[in-house]
Amino acid sequence: MTNPQARLQKFMDEASIRNTIARFADSATRADYAMFKTVWTDDGEFIIGNAPHGQHSIGADENVTLLRKLRTGKEFFVQFALPGVILIDGDEATTRTFVHEAARGPGEKYYRNHCIAFDKLQRSGDDWLFKSRSFQYIWLDTGPFAGSGFSLFPAA
Repeated sequence: MTNPQARLQKFMDEASIRNTIARFADSATRADYAMFKTVWTDDGEFIIGNAPHGQHSIGADENVTLLRKLRTGKEFFVQFALPGVILIDGDEATTRTFVHEAARGPGEKYYRNHCIAFDKLQRSGDDWLFKSRSFQYIWLDTGPFAGSGFSLFPAA
């Protein structure tokens, strides 16, 4: 059995990793590009889907550019993230995050998916940052769906 200090550190690291995953989903949903940049290492790699139609960028700035491109013209976009297994090895961690996304726009373009994000994170002080994040689709639907999208506005 590990000592209480080691158990507390593991708990704090897992909470910080979950917070990084939540900040990713929150910033992607709200198009908060400044926050999105803060979840990446300087050389973090962002991979969405598989070639030849996948998207790929390297570096915090390029990752923000990719998110801007993906969010442009969307009537709405939302990402739900459910952190799965977290394995910590010193200052590095791997996770699997189960993700659902839905979006509409520009125009009559529709997008819903379920995927798994295979994550590699690196400790940065008390925080954890994505060294790589690779979204692998389990299910993808680009057919029309009903409903109305609403603009987000800051809380009062």
